[in-house]
Amino acid sequence: MLLRLITAATLVGLLAACGSEPASPAPAPTSPPATATPSPPSTPDPTTAHATPTRLAPDAIPPDHDIDRAMAHLRLLSTVIGPRVSGSAEARETVAYIADILRGYGYAVEVMEFDYATRFRLATVTVGGETIHGIALNGEATGARSAEGIAHDDRLQEAMAPAGAISIRERGSNDPGDGLLYMSAARAEAAGLIIVNRERWGLWGFPIPVRDAIPVVLVPQSEGERLAQAARDGATIRLTIGPARPMAANVIARPAPEAQCDIIAGGHHDTTPASPGALDNASGVAIVLELARVFAADGLDEGLCFATFGAEESGLFGSAALAQRWAAAGELPEFMMNFDVTARGDAVEVIGTPTLVAGAVERLKDAGIAAFASSLPPGYGSDHASFVQVGVPVIFLSDGDVSLIHTPADVFDEVEPEAVDRIGDAGALILQALLAEIAGGP
Repeated sequence: MLLRLITAATLVGLLAACGSEPASPAPAPTSPPATATPSPPSTPDPTTAHATPTRLAPDAIPPDHDIDRAMAHLRLLSTVIGPRVSGSAEARETVAYIADILRGYGYAVEVMEFDYATRFRLATVTVGGETIHGIALNGEATGARSAEGIAHDDRLQEAMAPAGAISIRERGSNDPGDGLLYMSAARAEAAGLIIVNRERWGLWGFPIPVRDAIPVVLVPQSEGERLAQAARDGATIRLTIGPARPMAANVIARPAPEAQCDIIAGGHHDTTPASPGALDNASGVAIVLELARVFAADGLDEGLCFATFGAEESGLFGSAALAQRWAAAGELPEFMMNFDVTARGDAVEVIGTPTLVAGAVERLKDAGIAAFASSLPPGYGSDHASFVQVGVPVIFLSDGDVSLIHTPADVFDEVEPEAVDRIGDAGALILQALLAEIAGGP
């Protein structure tokens, strides 16, 4: 796929279709690298290094989260850009788009780049002039590389792949079997190995730690027949795997270039491979962008910052990089609000620092917004955890529905606009209350 630099100008057309008028765009920024996927560090209790607000009761009516504008962002991210995987052109254009929008609202925008070790390393399979996105199962001992050869489908042909071919095999019943498939292909002197996933989703596995191993790429189950046809046609296939430590980026928006962020509201912009990421997490980014607009409408608020994070899906790397940088500099915010998976259901799931959660749920119910206190299921994590680990009180707003995340089924048509609007309104209400208590008033 060719790199498309999506700027605020593109949003104009989408908003026109929704019947809304966007803010004037700023000049398009240079595209930096960005990235992707899940990440479960444990979530310890926050320390007492920061004072925790205990009441959420603003006097003013909160700004209105505009669902048409939010849905325009959501549609563009999940359908025009699509999967936004670590190291990909789509991830870079996502960062450029977000930075462009936030600059257009008047914020001082920083693109914070970082590298990291990923379990979702970018890989592509090129056949017949078309590109299939997958993940490399090569470990850090193998750097970025490519291989080319005639397609040989070992699932269909009795003979093993000849030397120099690209071997195509199917994943067994468990991930450790990937290593056995690799050893078999390597002994046959294949130029590379494609493993077709057995499940509809579950694009991850155990890295193969062999130094300078042949490229090993895991692709979605849905690509199995296309690859089988390539083998029947005797087509040439090219495999490319990205660097072992790809670059990613956070986008940070402040009211002024050197402004202290007393409150940071954010969500991750990356996806897992093969997932358009409408629910996880174009929905959260759309809410963050719309909240940034509504709070800037009457002038930028001192102390209120917005951010989107890269490499959440690989282990919360983006939010951890920012939280640790601020901790080292003595610049931690008083509060962090996280938006992740915010597009379905009929109530707002509120997770985080207990006193804040209790106050938020009460305040939302008083405002007629259905909400309940909750916690993440085992094995799940999100960017608020990075701030908890450095002692910052947090609230995480979600819809609680993880049934489609990290799958090809996470598409725009699954989004429920009323749920996005509900969580966006909830975020506006809570942010206004926190501004009144922490940052000296909206």
